[in-house]
Amino acid sequence: MVVQKTINSLKERPKDDRKAVAGGIAIFVIVVLLGAWAFVFLKRIQSGAQQVNLDSGAQADFNPSNVTAAQQAIEQQDQSNSDLQELYQIRNNSASDQMQIQQGAVVQQTGNSTDGFGNPNSY
Repeated sequence: MVVQKTINSLKERPKDDRKAVAGGIAIFVIVVLLGAWAFVFLKRIQSGAQQVNLDSGAQADFNPSNVTAAQQAIEQQDQSNSDLQELYQIRNNSASDQMQIQQGAVVQQTGNSTDGFGNPNSY
């Protein structure tokens, strides 16, 4: 009876008042639900019933033992594959040759009074 009387009195009020009452009720319901959830959650933690399982889903893929095992497998594959070692050696040799060529070009540029395009150096 009291609820019906309150609803009827709200129907007679302006739209802004009805929105304010509806918003207040919604906020009250959310606060009550969050309070109940927090109470239950904290009780579970306090009693020790809350267990965290890290061995499920994608978390197991990032386990340090799995990562180290994968790294060791990659290293063994690299060591057993002599073609890759040859490619690494060729890469390192070409890089050192390139560095020597660049150093030679710098030495030549400091001796000349022109830049690489034949223009006179301004420094």
